[in-house]
Amino acid sequence: MTNRIKSTQSLQEQILWNRFREGDEVAFTQLSKQFYKTLVHYGGKFTSNSQIIEDAIQDLLIKLWLRRASLTEVESVKFYLLRAFRNQLFKTLQTFKAVPLEEDFDDIHFEDSSESSFIAEESSKNILHKISSSLQQLPERQREILYLRFYQDLRVEEIAQLLQIKPQSVSNTIQRALATIRENWEFFLIIFSWILS
Repeated sequence: MTNRIKSTQSLQEQILWNRFREGDEVAFTQLSKQFYKTLVHYGGKFTSNSQIIEDAIQDLLIKLWLRRASLTEVESVKFYLLRAFRNQLFKTLQTFKAVPLEEDFDDIHFEDSSESSFIAEESSKNILHKISSSLQQLPERQREILYLRFYQDLRVEEIAQLLQIKPQSVSNTIQRALATIRENWEFFLIIFSWILS
């Protein structure tokens, strides 16, 4: 996604967000639909229980609507919603007494991502399998940070705020994860050089 497309998309999200804050139900519905799959996918990193994820999303949407008048402008709507959803999901998990386990974390899939398109063009299925296998070997926190950085396109500073850790810790975690993958798979240098370009 180019910077121009990102900028246009971000501007459209800001417009919807401000209309929603003013009580526009249509804007609220559009935002909900736009980010629903993103929230579901992110929730799947913490629990495989789809009912808990659905409940957390519904609770978040209700709270957002009820508190819309007190909400402020945000720099990134996606980042705000991911952070709010993460907090709500953890509250919901506590309610259900469902602690996310290691096996609840699915491997990060490449569907609907710019990485997937790139890999497909470079001749693909074998490479995709190797990347997914390498990612699955990473610790939970490393997988989550890579997911937020490369699939949700959050900046290091945003990830640090979301996870309540220092930006340097995020950077270090990304470098460690990529180093591990490079060690396990020689062809990852192709993807690695492309990601950092």
